[in-house]
Order: sequence, then C-alpha cells, then structure tokens
Amino acid sequence: MYEFSLTKSVNDTILGMCRNSGWRRVRRIVLKVGGMRRVNPELMAYAFGRISRGAPTEGANLSIMVLPVTFRCHACGREVQSEGTEFVCSACGSKDVELVSGLEFAIEFLEVEGGAPHLGD
Repeated sequence: MYEFSLTKSVNDTILGMCRNSGWRRVRRIVLKVGGMRRVNPELMAYAFGRISRGAPTEGANLSIMVLPVTFRCHACGREVQSEGTEFVCSACGSKDVELVSGLEFAIEFLEVEGGAPHLGD
C-alpha cells in the first residue's frame, strides 16, 4: 500500500533524528502533504500506528495537512485550485499553467520529549 511505504519512510526519518538528537520520545508529528500525492490520511494514521509500535514514535499524535493542488495560469494570471490533476486553468481553459503547490511531502513540525519543537525542511 502506498500509504504504508510513505509512512514507513517518515517514521524511519524521525527515528534517525531521534538517534542523532538523543530524543527519547516523539509526542506530535505534523506532515505537510500536497494533494497530488493522493494520500488517504486515515490509512496513513492506521499505518503509523502499526509501524511505530515499540519505537520512540509510538503513540505520537500524527496530523496531516493536505495542501490543495494550485496552478498559476500564464494566460489569465489567475491562481486556481484544482481537485484533479489536470493541468488546465479552470478559469480560462488555458494549458499554459505552472504548478504552485500540490507535490509537497514534508515533516512540518515535531514535538519531542525533553526537547524543543523541530521544524522540518
């Protein structure tokens, strides 16, 4: 399942950060995920519960911010959001568009035991 592999990658990254920083426990994780990733937040939360068992991330509150797919149209100048993945301006129909957001996948915030919050890159 796609969500399991993404969640495992996030968990592995955070566990590496725990080892490098000496954190004993992670209390809260906020992920920023673009809409073009087509993730199911409920499946990611379920996967995280399974993957994090016995690790410093076990029991952490996982929040997933799904960012809209946003295009900037070079023809009409508008910035439009899209529910789909079609690269067409919904305002004027032009295909001369630039993706502004929608591909993100990043750890936005961590709250750790005994440490200060950490902002992801």
